[in-house]
Order: sequence, then C-alpha cells, then structure tokens
Amino acid sequence: LQDARDGHDFVADAFARGARAAVVERAPEDIPGLTGGEVLVRVADARAALRALAESLRSEHAVPAVGITGSVGKTTAKEATAAALGARHRVLRTEASFNNELGVPLTLLRLEPSHDVAVIEMGFYVPGEIADLCTLVRPQVGLVTTIPDAPPHFARTPSLDAIVAGKRELIESLPPDGVAVLNADDARVRGMAARTRARVVLYGESADAELRATRVEAKGRAGLRMTVIAPEGEVEVHAPVPGRHLVAPLLGAIGAARALGVPLDEAATCVGAFTPPPHRMSVRTGARAGLTVLDDSYNASPAAVRGALDVLAGESGARIAVLGDMLELGSLAIVEHERIGALAAGAADVLVGVGDLGAVIVNAARRAGMREAHRAADAAEALVLLRRVLPEGTATVLVKGSRALRLDELADALAGTGA
Repeated sequence: LQDARDGHDFVADAFARGARAAVVERAPEDIPGLTGGEVLVRVADARAALRALAESLRSEHAVPAVGITGSVGKTTAKEATAAALGARHRVLRTEASFNNELGVPLTLLRLEPSHDVAVIEMGFYVPGEIADLCTLVRPQVGLVTTIPDAPPHFARTPSLDAIVAGKRELIESLPPDGVAVLNADDARVRGMAARTRARVVLYGESADAELRATRVEAKGRAGLRMTVIAPEGEVEVHAPVPGRHLVAPLLGAIGAARALGVPLDEAATCVGAFTPPPHRMSVRTGARAGLTVLDDSYNASPAAVRGALDVLAGESGARIAVLGDMLELGSLAIVEHERIGALAAGAADVLVGVGDLGAVIVNAARRAGMREAHRAADAAEALVLLRRVLPEGTATVLVKGSRALRLDELADALAGTGA
C-alpha cells in the first residue's frame, strides 16, 4: 500500500521477519533474491487486491456482523458490543480505529472459521463510504451512537446534514430481517428509523425506548450504575467506566448483543465487566503518591471533552485539566475551543492548554476567571510545566486531546510507564 509511506520499502524486512508472501505493484529493489520460498504476487492495484482478498474471506465465512457508526462513542460501543457478544460467541472485532476503506478489509483478513460473529466499526469521511463498506461487511445489525452539534472531523465534510446522511448509509444498507439499533435520545439518529427496511430498536433514556436506561448514577472514577429495562425484564448494570456520556454506547452495545440472541442479563453482565481500550477514560494510578491520571488521551471532540470534564469536576483534591487541540473542526474550531475553556474554568483548579488551539482554551478560561491557566506548545513542554505546577497531596489530572498531539505519552509519563 502506498500513502504517506510506501509499503514496498518494507517488503524485505517483512520477509526477514517471517512473512511468506507479499502483494506488490512492483518488484521491490532491495530484495537481492528470494531464497526461502517467499512469493511476490504482482497486481495492478494493491488496494483493489486487499479488497478482493477481504471479499473472498467474507464470502467463505458468512458469520453475522454488527456494523457500528456514529460521530462519538462508536469505539466504546464496539468494544462493549464485542464484550457482550463474548458471553456466547467468539468475536472478531475492529482493532484500534481500523474503520475505513483500508482498516475494514484488514480487519476481515483476520476472520477465521472459529469466529461466530464480527463487530465492525465504520467511519465516515465521504458520501458513499459506509454504503461501500457495508457491501463488504454485510451487517445484520446496525448500531448508531450519537451525532452531536460539533462532530469530530467536521472540517472534512460539507455540513452536519452530510454527516447524518453518511452515517445513515449503515441503516439503509441493512436487510429486511436485520435490526437497526438507534439512539432514541439523539434526534438525528432517531430520525434514521424511517430510512431502513430492518426492524428498529430504540435505546436510551427516552420514555418510548424499547431498551431504556433509568436510575442512572455517574459515580466518577467508580464508574456507572443504571437500571436497564426491556420488554423481557430489567437488569442492573454497574460498568467500571467513568462518565455519564458513556451511557449511550454501553446501552447500545447491550441492544446489539440482544439483537443477536444474547439474553439481556448476560449482555448486561459482560458490559459491566468490560474494560475500555488504553487511553480511553482509563483511570490510572500516578507515579507519585496521591496522584490519579484520567487518561482519555486517545482523541478528542467537543462532546467527549465535555464528558471528561464532568468526571474531573466530581473528583476530590486538586483537579488539573490538560487539554490539547481538538483538530479537524473546521469553521467550528474557535468557538468550540472557547466553550471548552469556559467549561474548564468551572471544572478544574489548574488548566494546561496544549497546542495552537490549546491557547484558545486557555484564553477563554482566563476570561471566565480562572487564574491557574497555562499554555504549552507540545506534550513535552506540558509535562515540564505540570511537574512545576502540580500540587502536593491528592490530585487528579485529566489528559485529553487529539491524537496528533501525542498526549498519550504525557499520560504514560504521569503514570510512571513512559519517559
């Protein structure tokens, strides 16, 4: 594959590490000779070849699939759905954020005869992308999480309506005997119900939701408690993930597993034991006594940052927010960073803004009356600054920003597992 880097440059190293074959568009120049039985398969288009391989494997293994999309919460929903289905099945799931025209085929190349079900995350950047991915994934169940007013990657899309239409392609692609699991609390997602042939299951806190969350308690780092009510009964869920904003993806995961025959109580138990992926609202013990790191550094969007700040606001002791740029917001960038700055002023005692737009967060926090608001150019400078301003005793540091800022390295350093 050729993109920012050329995959041909790594073929020799792959063979040295045990690869037996490589699909290439040209013969790499740095291979002196194939002496160990290695094979080069030359094709006109490596991307097309990848897709053809994935199509072939998908046809051989016709397991039911859950397709998951949304602007926020889809990775949490994906991991929780895989956990809930794991009560009864061996699950293939998307790793990391392999949710595009390359990542989805690569995921399906891991499909084995022992897998019973696939859980596939799908991202949207251009119209028709999810519809095309659905011809490969062939989802039986489609789960849509949330589409907020300021969605991530807004800079890549012409409008909010275009994002809704792109995400809706998943629901429109479902077969008549499929199930659309839709967030009843999000009007944009709820509205997709009219555009599918599949049976619709609404989930959320709305009174008309078939799968309804009641008595929701956000208990900070201790996680979430809620009662889940369905036509067949109700169950208590205690999930070890902090943040009320995670109710929707966790509830949607229960709905997706339930659509594929996992009993409500089993799905709820497995979601209750689910552990989020690294750097996604992970509660980590700091390198020094009394320090807790709320590591949500994997990525950032306005909705997710607001949810993380809500968790920080409920912590005891000193509260420190390290907030980096929220990238790809386009025309929404300045106003959304200003809103986050004003919120941070009320949720934290100390703020460190990282990056160019981090400066906008800091300035807005200062205008809101925050005295301890500092700006750092990058993660390394932020770490040096933190070590100077971090108070003694009990303290919680929230780390949140877009992946390009590499704030995960800062979180690792605070937790004593990095440089």
